[in-house]
Amino acid sequence: MKNGYRNAATVMGLLVFSWITVLCAPARGLVGRHDRKDEALLALGQRFPATGRIDPDGSCTLVAPTWIVTAGHVAHQIRPGVHSVYFGTKKYTVKRVVMHPDCKPSGHRPPEVDLALIELADPVKDVTPAALYRKNDETGKSIIVAGYGDLGDGTSRPRFTDGKLRAATNVIDSVRPARILFDFSKPPAGTDLEGVSGPGDSGGPAFVEIDGRPLLIGVSSAAMNGKPGRYGVTEVYTRISAFAPWIDGMIK
Repeated sequence: MKNGYRNAATVMGLLVFSWITVLCAPARGLVGRHDRKDEALLALGQRFPATGRIDPDGSCTLVAPTWIVTAGHVAHQIRPGVHSVYFGTKKYTVKRVVMHPDCKPSGHRPPEVDLALIELADPVKDVTPAALYRKNDETGKSIIVAGYGDLGDGTSRPRFTDGKLRAATNVIDSVRPARILFDFSKPPAGTDLEGVSGPGDSGGPAFVEIDGRPLLIGVSSAAMNGKPGRYGVTEVYTRISAFAPWIDGMIK
């Protein structure tokens, strides 16, 4: 799919994508290609400190000093005053969870609109919040996916985590009204540091860099058309440009 990007201009109704909900499994940990050293994933991850870890399970992105963006299927399990968010080793208490009004988590399948905001009790210091990507030209964009989840190499099921932030690269293959999609290509296809999300990375970010500045372009939601974390799987991320006005309004 890297050699033939689908047309992003195709506009389709959300009902067309009900089949994705049926076939998707929640996205869970960071997985890189088998022929690259882990040090490269760790080094890339250090460039994106706005990536956070949610207790007990999930990832997120800092978009304002006291606000994070994550997946709805992660946020609906979070309780204010009980659960926490970590940026690096610093712990922050959850003050409020705000689900997108169209986000309806049910069972083991992520909802079509898989998005939520979490307000923190105290501002996150020493971390610059990520800006939101707002253009409707995502197809073909090079992205960086980041997270703290289970490790994998594309050939087997991710099995463990060490709690360290890692990142990998990919390219957006297609766009839906509420989602962006990209494949995990097996070498020699794909990017030099090809990777996708896996266990523990639901709600985590996909960034695009513009003039050296990271912008949040997607939120990890689900995997389809294959086994999560394995070569050939298609990653499904919530499309931030479609929901930027709602995020802006809630933060203000």
